[in-house]
Amino acid sequence: MKSLLNFHHNSLLRQAKELAESGYSVIPAHGDNAPDEPKKPAIKWRQYQKRIATATEIEAVFDDRFTALGIVCGQVSSLLVIDFDDHRQYRRFCMHLPQYADTYSVKTRRGCHLYFRSDELVPSHQFDGGDIKGERSYVIAPPSRISGFAYRAMNDRPAIQLRRDDVDKLLNYFHVSSALHVLPGKIIRERSDIDFARLYQRLAEQLGRNNALYRVASIAREHGMALAEAEKRLAPLHVKHPPKAAHHREKPGERLLEAHRSIASAFRGGSFAPAGRLGIPNSVRERLLTAQASSIVPRLLDALHLAGWKEDASFTMSEAIVVARRVGLSRKSVLQALTGDRSIFNGRHIISRRYVEYLDKRGLNVKKRGRPLQLVFQMPSVGRLLAVLNVAWTPADSLRECDLRTAKSYRQALHRGYIQRLNPQLPMRSLAERIGASARTIRRYNHDLNVQVALCIGRLQIAKRSLDCLPRRSRDDQRRSTAGYWLETADGKRYPAWRHIGAKLLKTADKAIWLCIRRPSRYSLNGESPPTALHTSVSEAEFLQLRARRGEIVEKPNLRERAVGLLRRVKQRMAAASCPEMRLCFATVAERIAEDKIAETINGYLYALDEHGRQVRRPARRGIAYRMLKEFGEGNVFLALRDMADDVRLSLRRAVDRAAGLDGERIAMTQSPS
Repeated sequence: MKSLLNFHHNSLLRQAKELAESGYSVIPAHGDNAPDEPKKPAIKWRQYQKRIATATEIEAVFDDRFTALGIVCGQVSSLLVIDFDDHRQYRRFCMHLPQYADTYSVKTRRGCHLYFRSDELVPSHQFDGGDIKGERSYVIAPPSRISGFAYRAMNDRPAIQLRRDDVDKLLNYFHVSSALHVLPGKIIRERSDIDFARLYQRLAEQLGRNNALYRVASIAREHGMALAEAEKRLAPLHVKHPPKAAHHREKPGERLLEAHRSIASAFRGGSFAPAGRLGIPNSVRERLLTAQASSIVPRLLDALHLAGWKEDASFTMSEAIVVARRVGLSRKSVLQALTGDRSIFNGRHIISRRYVEYLDKRGLNVKKRGRPLQLVFQMPSVGRLLAVLNVAWTPADSLRECDLRTAKSYRQALHRGYIQRLNPQLPMRSLAERIGASARTIRRYNHDLNVQVALCIGRLQIAKRSLDCLPRRSRDDQRRSTAGYWLETADGKRYPAWRHIGAKLLKTADKAIWLCIRRPSRYSLNGESPPTALHTSVSEAEFLQLRARRGEIVEKPNLRERAVGLLRRVKQRMAAASCPEMRLCFATVAERIAEDKIAETINGYLYALDEHGRQVRRPARRGIAYRMLKEFGEGNVFLALRDMADDVRLSLRRAVDRAAGLDGERIAMTQSPS
């Protein structure tokens, strides 16, 4: 036992000397020799927060009484450590910021430590699920032993070097504030260098090649990389990376085509803000207008953007007031947007605030006594706004300084830009909810902007077989007309769309009778006079869905007729199949597998052979087929058909019984359809 303790002491002393030679400030901790306070420093370590101990001092303080060593974090060691108390928090961090997960990490009793090299001045913070170890803090390092647990390295790669923007991104992720010294008006445009090849290889081992490529391409787009450059750097990695053993081999041309599709899909996504964006996204403006019922915060953000403030630029309260007064915002409004109730959304600050650090002899006083020298704010990036407000990226309509003068001019400018860009066909209510206004306000905006409104009407020609889709008028129903739809004859006369009126018109009218449905109008600002009405065709199913959405009672079609038609389609599909087993690929899934809910009992089942040669069976659903093709490879999934008529009839009986809500009774289907 004594020899084991001597061996551990020698390894601890040797590790401490190696860390000190590498530029880390080390101190001894009690470890197992003090069960009540195992992580407490064994010496007074204040001096080692400013300097690194010499080899003589290390030999003097690291004796056999202590079984743990600590590394002092902060600028003395150029070390920043993230301490996760829970593995779930660590996995979530790796999912959201994978570019920072491939660094030196240590396994602890409850979680893990992630080591980063940084020369920035970062005080220690606490977040939900762990700590950020910065100035005046330390971490227990390998090969320390506490309560019988030996600290060991999980990932022995070198620690990632962090720059200023990397530190800000980490702190923003953990929703903590930094005490970094910033100068008002200073613009920071540094960008961290990411080893995309190393990141792709690590993610490919965990998530698979396709998922890893999509994730790395999204990170590349977030850092401003162009699509052509991303394809040039990432596509060769995807082609050369070997597949898993269970995956079938593909040609390099197929891999290259798949890589281009995945990268293009990542650059089309909405989870990150693309490079080259101009202004505040419309989704951010709309969320602030509707959630806060005020235009103060979006107007201030647009005013700062028009004034030339770039992302991550710092400014003071007085500078924001000067900019805001140019567009008609008062000092009180600026205070509400920066420090008042409107500055917070779901517990997070929309515009980050930073206190310039409290000064002492070293330039920092973590105890924060007295008043701060200055409170500065940071122009939020588009990515931060999207994350705080939980919205996807959308284009930004260009605004002028005169558009920010009042709340009315701001909303009217957003309404004008939306119509100019899309020529939308939406209900008036949707246009009003988009900018937090009323339908009456939208009508007033349309009149002031001279918006051309074209009526859109869907039409369905009425025949005897289509009378069943019209509603019946009951005795209790006192309405004279049907809201939103009507019957119209060839001479332009309109009638309520009741079934008895439609039957009467069919007998008496000489020409066609149309069922007209009022659809959302189309808005445009092209300066041309719009047509009086735009007519489109409507099917009976669409009309029944419209009635159901409005809460009207829609008579269900005959269940027997539906079952007979379903059985006829099934027999046609089964007769078209030339063999009981069919090999599936992505292009033939939609043709072979129906989309109804009982397809697994009619078409058959799916199966594939796993790596051990065992048969894996799944229901014959269309979505399950696509997932199996991704898992086992194209051409390795088969559809086994059931061609027994008895099985088909039995499954149809069960489906009809469930639809009709019958318990004991069964609907007899003795006659097969012709």
